[in-house]
Amino acid sequence: MTTARFIEYRITRDLVHRRHASPVVDHGQRAERLITISAVTAGMLLLGSYAQELLWALLAGAAVLTLGTRTA
Repeated sequence: MTTARFIEYRITRDLVHRRHASPVVDHGQRAERLITISAVTAGMLLLGSYAQELLWALLAGAAVLTLGTRTA
């Protein structure tokens, strides 16, 4: 094994080891997800209190879209 290949191997091995050793936690993405879930929940509660039939229609449409757009 040449010196260049050895260095290349060590760098690759160290990068793979770092990736498996300490997973990166992105708190910004968690915060965005929490805000989105809170906003959707508040919107559904507000919409459900004023127009219950429309809320059920939207929920049914979302379920159909979710089931129809998933790929295997």
